[in-house]
Order: sequence, then C-alpha cells, then structure tokens
Amino acid sequence: MTDEMNTQEKILHFGKQDFLQNGFKNASLRNIAAAAGMTTGAIYAYFKNKNALFEAIVEPVCKQVEEMFGTLSTAYYNADGIVGEITAQNSLHDLHEVYKFIYKHFDVFRLLVAGAEGSSKEDFVHTIVDYEIEHTLAYLDRLKKGKKVKVELSHSMIHTISESCINAIFEPVRHNMSYEQATQNIDFLCVFYTGGWKSLFNEMFHEPSP
Repeated sequence: MTDEMNTQEKILHFGKQDFLQNGFKNASLRNIAAAAGMTTGAIYAYFKNKNALFEAIVEPVCKQVEEMFGTLSTAYYNADGIVGEITAQNSLHDLHEVYKFIYKHFDVFRLLVAGAEGSSKEDFVHTIVDYEIEHTLAYLDRLKKGKKVKVELSHSMIHTISESCINAIFEPVRHNMSYEQATQNIDFLCVFYTGGWKSLFNEMFHEPSP
C-alpha cells in the first residue's frame, strides 16, 4: 500500500501512526521520517513543523464537524425559522448520525480527543462545546421569540450542561471502544439529556393558570 503512495501521502500516513501511538506531544518528525523511509528534511519540504503536519491530518474532519453541527441545528427550524420540538426520537437519530461520523473517522477523533495535547488543536473538545452552546442559545432565543416571553437561562448553566453532554459523547473515543460498545448506551443518553432539556424548557415557559 505504502509503495503506491506519493511522498506527501506517506508523510501523512506515518505521521498519523506516530501521533496515534505517542500523542502529538511525544511524536517525532525524525521517527516519522524513518518510518516513511525518507529524511526529516523531506518532511519540511511539505510541512513547516510538527504542528502543521498534525493540522493537515485532522483539519478536514474538524471542518466537517462544524458543518455537521450547522446541519443538525437547522433541522430543528422550519422555513419560517420556527423551532420544532426536541424529542428523544429525533435526538436518537442525530446521535446515531454523530457516532457513524465519529467511527468513520475514528483515528482522527482519537487524535483530537486523546492525543492533541501541545498542538493547536488541543482545545478541540472545548471548541465542540462552544458549538453546542452557540446552537443551544440560538434555539432558546427562537423559542423565546416564538412564545413571546422573556426568560433567561444563565450562560454558565448552558455551558455546564453542554460540556457534560459533549464529554459523554466522546467518552467511548477516550476509552477506544468499538462502535457496538459506544452505541450500547445511546438510548440512555438521549433520554437523559433530552428529558432534562424538555423539563427545563417546560418550567421556563410554563404559563400559570389565571
């Protein structure tokens, strides 16, 4: 397989293997070059440093993650921008799509979630939490406008809930679980987080009887 690769492809291939084995912090361009059968100088002809190589490996997936968040979020709005109801069923569908994507690119997610310390992507999980917060706030804002009420949920609380959810989703990646293991508890996650949000929204938007 490697004989059919061009030089850049070999660097990316062996770079990924070294990053997976040692993490970004302990990976070595010298070892990557040796595994690829070339000099370190050959790597510098394509990538200015170790971080640039790491970014080249993970960045395409990072961009797709951002696009996926946008797609999943807008699915809750109709053509007039009115929000749809959050249900365990649509949350379950979304989470299955997320895990399919994660396990299609599992090696890259392993790098981003468990091996990015010291790189420009070491805050990847926090970035995903920020995406979740952004889309939650957008949903909440449209919900308030649709119901014509003024209620507030503290940003710190949204951050806490979002961080908890995202870390729960990535836990199988941290522990190198199989897809089957990762999806065993997917129903529980959906019931837990969907039920929590719905309960919170119901309390926030409850209109007392006259």
